[in-house]
Amino acid sequence: MRVDLHLHTMASDGHCRPAELIALVHKRQLNVIAITDHDTTAGLAEAQAARIDLRAACQLIPGIELSAALAGASVHVLGYFINPDDAAFQAALAALREQRVQRGRLMVQKLNDLGVPLDWATVQARAQGDVIGRAHLAGALYQGGYVDSLFEAFERYLGDDGPAYVPTPDLLPEDAIAMIHRAGGAAVLAHPAELSDYRTVIERLVPAGLDGLELVHPANHGQVRLDLRGLARQHDLVLTGGSDFHGPPEGSSDGRALPGAFTLPPGCVTALRARAARYANPG
Repeated sequence: MRVDLHLHTMASDGHCRPAELIALVHKRQLNVIAITDHDTTAGLAEAQAARIDLRAACQLIPGIELSAALAGASVHVLGYFINPDDAAFQAALAALREQRVQRGRLMVQKLNDLGVPLDWATVQARAQGDVIGRAHLAGALYQGGYVDSLFEAFERYLGDDGPAYVPTPDLLPEDAIAMIHRAGGAAVLAHPAELSDYRTVIERLVPAGLDGLELVHPANHGQVRLDLRGLARQHDLVLTGGSDFHGPPEGSSDGRALPGAFTLPPGCVTALRARAARYANPG
């Protein structure tokens, strides 16, 4: 069974519409996918409609990727089998998106203070959905000729240690886990290798109800995967994975793998569904 549990669309910082993503995964003969846009579920309805129109056999798991922060560093938490119709969840997401707008404005101001004359309207034009993130700022910097690549935008300005970086406000990863659970979903730590001390973060989040770890991801090298397997056994966590695809239908614009490029741990979808069932609202 071909599975990819980490995919993005234009609803957040991806480069293809949800319907285009469904067409791609249908072409690549995936069996199960999850759309995990940042702080929004806006792409799910279009994706589901496209799946029906194409008579695509793939199962679509409703997902999310929540942007949190810990000690000034980004910590992302994936949610699976969430209820996208949960009103309280949608209200919380709307608040997060507004915080993203304010954060983006602050980063533009920092760039201006550094002598980079980027304007907010240019950043807004890069975002096709209602979510604005660092990828949109990076694209605007590249478009304006202020950097030679998206990589340079993060290395020089927007990375967690960059001079224009502004941490994600207010939301702790524990809060992200609680949000996902209240929406009936299972919570998984995204791309642990991108954290400077993933072991400490995991140990902190287990008591908060963390359900799983993203084992298979382009950023996770062999030693990280070995560590994660051990931590998962120790704390009874589900191991998941995905391509973290952002690119256009014809390929990945950021050098990452295409959907379905990796083999995920066997049984991960069933295990995630069982975890999510713990939090399902019977009403």
